[in-house]
Amino acid sequence: MAEARYLTDDRDSRERHELVIYQGNNGDWYVMVVPEGNRLGPTVRLCTSGGASSRVPGLTAAIAQAFLALTRETTA
Repeated sequence: MAEARYLTDDRDSRERHELVIYQGNNGDWYVMVVPEGNRLGPTVRLCTSGGASSRVPGLTAAIAQAFLALTRETTA
């Protein structure tokens, strides 16, 4: 399962955090904010059928775009 990560560029913080986005085998999106280098943390699941996709139209598409932007950035 591919994931996209973004490490904050905030140099004022003693402990830096990363944004982690990945898509599960079920098609849903998962978003975490974890301490630098960590693999697990509190996770928000954004359902692509029902849930987030119907309650907040456009949210799952925006997360997908963020995922693509991060993966393009890290492979460029």
